[in-house]
Amino acid sequence: MIRTFRTALVQTYHPYTQLTHVHPLGIMSLAASAREHGHTDQHILDMKVERWSVEDAADALEALQPDVIGLSAMTYEAGCMHELAREMKRRLPETKIVCGGPHPSVAAEDVMADPAVDFVVRGEGEETFCELLDGIRDGRRDYTDCAGLSWRDETGALRTELDRAAPKDLDSLPHPAWDLVDHEKYHAIPRGGVIYAHREFATMFSSRACPWRCTYCHNSYGKLFRERSAEDVLEEIDLLVTKYGVKELVFMDDIFNLRAERAKGIARGIIERGYDLKLTFPNGFRGDILDEELVLLLKEAGMYRCMVAVESASPRIQKVMKKRLKIDKVKKIVDFIADQGILVHGAFMLGFPSETEEEMRSTIDWAAESSFHTAAFFRVIPFKGTELFDEVEHAGYELPNDWSAYEPYQTDINLSEVQEDEIFKLRKTAYRRFYMKPKRLWRIFKLIPNKLTMVPYLSLVFAQRAYAR
Repeated sequence: MIRTFRTALVQTYHPYTQLTHVHPLGIMSLAASAREHGHTDQHILDMKVERWSVEDAADALEALQPDVIGLSAMTYEAGCMHELAREMKRRLPETKIVCGGPHPSVAAEDVMADPAVDFVVRGEGEETFCELLDGIRDGRRDYTDCAGLSWRDETGALRTELDRAAPKDLDSLPHPAWDLVDHEKYHAIPRGGVIYAHREFATMFSSRACPWRCTYCHNSYGKLFRERSAEDVLEEIDLLVTKYGVKELVFMDDIFNLRAERAKGIARGIIERGYDLKLTFPNGFRGDILDEELVLLLKEAGMYRCMVAVESASPRIQKVMKKRLKIDKVKKIVDFIADQGILVHGAFMLGFPSETEEEMRSTIDWAAESSFHTAAFFRVIPFKGTELFDEVEHAGYELPNDWSAYEPYQTDINLSEVQEDEIFKLRKTAYRRFYMKPKRLWRIFKLIPNKLTMVPYLSLVFAQRAYAR
C-alpha cells in the first residue's frame, strides 16, 4: 500500500514558571486548511500538553515518518524549536523542516540561519503552507513568488518573498481540526486564565488582530481587525458542544469587543441555544470601549470571568506605550462588571522605557484600590517584531540573544529608569498590596468556582508570581 504524503505539526514547548495551556489553534487551523486543500494525512503533536522533552517529541516524529514537519513557536520557545529541528534533520534528513508561528514570523532571517530549517512560513500561514505542501510533494525547487515564504535557493542563498496578505474573510477558513487533538489531555492541566468552572473546555478565536498600536504588542495578526460572523462562531460552538462535550469556552481574541453588535450576536446565539455554557475571556476586552449591555448579555450567556488590560495608570506612560487608554472609563466599567458578580482580572505592566519609580507606584496604588478581583503585574518585555523592540534596540540597549530570557513570567530585562533590585521589590509589593486585603479575598472566595481545587492552586500561583523576577 502506498503511503500518503504526511505532515506532522508540532507545538513546541519551553518549560516555564506558569504551566498553563490552551489548544494549539494555530497549527490546528493549518491542519484543517491543508486537509481541505487535499493534504489529508495530517498529525498534531503538542509538546506542552504532553510535557515532552525534545527527545520525546523526536521519538514520536520518527515513528510517524512524516514528509514535512512543521514547528510552531513563541519567542521563548525558539530554543526548543531549533533543538528539535536539528534532531529531526539528523534522524530524518529527507524530511523538510518548516517553522512558523509568532517567533519565526518576525525573526525569519534568524531562524533560517539554522541549516536544519528548510522553510519559514511568515504570518497567517493557511494559504502559504498549503502552497508549500503542494511544492514539496511535487518536487518543486523554486519558490519565487510564494508569498509569505522564506527559503533557500539552489546556491544556498536566503530568499524572502513578499508578505502574503492576511485572509480577510475568516468565515471562508475551515474550523480548527478539533478531531486531531486528544481533548481529555487538555482537561487535566490549567488553561490560560488559570481559573476554571469546567474541565471540559475549548479555546476559540472569533476574530484576528487589534487596530491599536501599543508598542509592546505582538504583530502576529497585523493591525487590520478581521472578524468571524456570529453565525460562523456559533456553528463551531455547536460542533464543540454536541460532538466533543465542551462545557466551557475560553475566548482568546486580542479584542473581542471591537465590534460590539457582532459580540452581542454571539452572546444572544449562545443564550438561545440553552447550552448552559461557561465563558471566560482571559485576553480580549478593551475597557474604555466595553459597554454595559454587552457585559450583561455575556453574563447571561455564561461569562463568569474576564480580563481588562490596563498596563499603567500613568497618563504619560499610556502615551509612551501608545495604548492611550481612558483610565476613568476603565474604572467605571470594571466597577460595573464587579457589581454583576463577574470575576474581573486586571493586567498591569511595570518597566516601560523612561518609567520612574513614582509612576510604577501610581499604577500599583490604582490597582490596589480598584474593583478588580484578581490582578497580574508583568515585567515589560520587548518581543522581537514589536515597536518596543525596535525602539530599545535603536537606543543601543543590549537585548539578550537567548530567547528563553523573554519568558513572560520570569525575566530580568529592564528598560526603565529604576534599578533592577527595586523593580523586583516593587513587583512583590504590588502583589502583597493587591491581595492582602480581607475584603478582596472574601470577594474572590465568594465567586470562585471549584473552591476546593482552586484556592490551594491560586495560593501557589500567587506565591510564584509574587516572587518571580
